[in-house]
Amino acid sequence: MTAEEVLRLHTDGFNRALQQHDYAALGAIYSNRYMLVRPDGSVLNKEQVLKDLIEHKVAFHPIDLTGVAVRLLGSTAILTAETTILSSRDGKHTYRHIRIVAVYAEETDAIRLVHFQATEISDDVSAEQKEKL
Repeated sequence: MTAEEVLRLHTDGFNRALQQHDYAALGAIYSNRYMLVRPDGSVLNKEQVLKDLIEHKVAFHPIDLTGVAVRLLGSTAILTAETTILSSRDGKHTYRHIRIVAVYAEETDAIRLVHFQATEISDDVSAEQKEKL
């Protein structure tokens, strides 16, 4: 596993699948041990996340990452980044400035996302940032 492979999986795999509602791809990227920790502290597993995305028609609009760092620790990689994102849930749009931590691990047959945590940096997204979205 290389930092480039992890970044490619995250951007071209995970982020693309989120934006295109490709639940089969997400199911393949998420480990069976996957855990999501949302900005409010709630925790979901793989099945709960996929169900939530579908039932609540969750959509993510362009996901642009800044300050990306990938650290390799044996068969595990930790990706950290920042993003200002427009998402919608049940038709309600939300702008958030968040820092993400994504943990990838080499499993028997592939590199999989085992943990994802989003921490809100600020509720205040400037008008200029909103226009860029």
